[in-house]
Amino acid sequence: MSFLSVFGYNMISTTFSLITAVGVGLFVLKILSLDRGKRRWGGIAFTAVWIVTVAGVASLFYKAGLMQNFLMIMLLEYVQFIGNAFCIRLLFRERFRLCWGIVVFEGIVAEFSVMMVFVLTSDRPYALSIQKERMMYLFTNYMLGPAAILVILFLLYQLKVGDVYRQWIEHRDIWNWGMLCMSAYPMLVYGMMALFTYKGMSRNISLNISILILFMTLIVFHYKGREKWQQKEVAAQLLIVQQQEAYIRTLEGMQEEMRRFRHDYKNMISGMYLTAKEGEFTEVMDYIQEMTDDFDSQIGGQIRQMSQLSNVCMMEIKGLLLAKIAQMQKEGTACELEVMRPFCGTGCRTTDLCRCLGILIDNAMDEVRGREDARVYIMVSCQEGYTTFRVKNRLYHDIDFHRIWQQGYSTRGADRGIGLASYRKILEGYENVLPATAVQDGYFVQEFKVQERSAG
Repeated sequence: MSFLSVFGYNMISTTFSLITAVGVGLFVLKILSLDRGKRRWGGIAFTAVWIVTVAGVASLFYKAGLMQNFLMIMLLEYVQFIGNAFCIRLLFRERFRLCWGIVVFEGIVAEFSVMMVFVLTSDRPYALSIQKERMMYLFTNYMLGPAAILVILFLLYQLKVGDVYRQWIEHRDIWNWGMLCMSAYPMLVYGMMALFTYKGMSRNISLNISILILFMTLIVFHYKGREKWQQKEVAAQLLIVQQQEAYIRTLEGMQEEMRRFRHDYKNMISGMYLTAKEGEFTEVMDYIQEMTDDFDSQIGGQIRQMSQLSNVCMMEIKGLLLAKIAQMQKEGTACELEVMRPFCGTGCRTTDLCRCLGILIDNAMDEVRGREDARVYIMVSCQEGYTTFRVKNRLYHDIDFHRIWQQGYSTRGADRGIGLASYRKILEGYENVLPATAVQDGYFVQEFKVQERSAG
């Protein structure tokens, strides 16, 4: 085959691999969003140059006879993985580790599909110097192989395997060991094939064994990930129990207050009746206002708080808020929670969201702790394509905004000042999160807005 012919086929193969990876990210894993992929002309230009470069290098390797070497095939595959991940990163502005997860998922499906097709269509390697076998190879590699990839991806989509995989790669504990394991599959597959070929085994036997090893590795990864998710489910169940206990404690407190009001009701009415009978209407109005304020502070505030908390549908955030509210109640700090609309989720990872919101609330609690009329304001707002988290508290110390983000800086003594530095480091990993810090009318206001993927 001429260099141009090989280059043309490699262009088709490289382009198909990248398009398939994008399709996997959009429809199977649902990590990418077309809204975030608009007008990325720099990414488009890089992608075009990348496809041409990889196709050219692969063609040169083939003509030089290097593609017979399993080590070179493996190296070229990793280079293609890295390049495809960077292309997706530039096109969709997504985090690189998620882009890497996409191309690894697509690569495993493609490797498995193509290997199965070759095992089923031939019992030996094709002799590309013979035109008939070369045509059969091209038909298998560029027609049957892609068709098998699309069929398997469709089956995985129907089985919702992508949803589980997406949840795995969005958590760093899974990423640290699981993605490392999955990313090693080219070394595993081609290493086994090289070993079996060296031992004199036929191509089909080595392919079958490699497929079996790959399949067993994925099963181990699946059950390891399932174990992690079972632990998470147990934690979620414990969280639900804690929430139920908090609701029960709140209801018991409200019931006790109602009993007290019922017990004092006749006395209050009798006193108000005698005061009204003597014509002291101003005192009657003050008495009613005092009674209403007492009821509102003891019971009405709890009812409003639980009503706002019911708008938080995300269990992890609801659990965080319940824990912080309970802690503030023990410390004598009032908490005003406002959740304008039902909040069910956002574009931030759950762990990062809990950490950031927890840091802001902890800082506000530390600032007002022990103060008269200590109060913390928390707001969650979902509207116009943004989800806003705001924490506000009265400010009792001078703040140096030039040093506030430095590790170790704090207005409350030594061995503190770690939170905001960690908070900023977490948010730096998101391009769709807009943090803001301000001092308004004596209040310290911290908020961050998450631009959701559906936003224009």
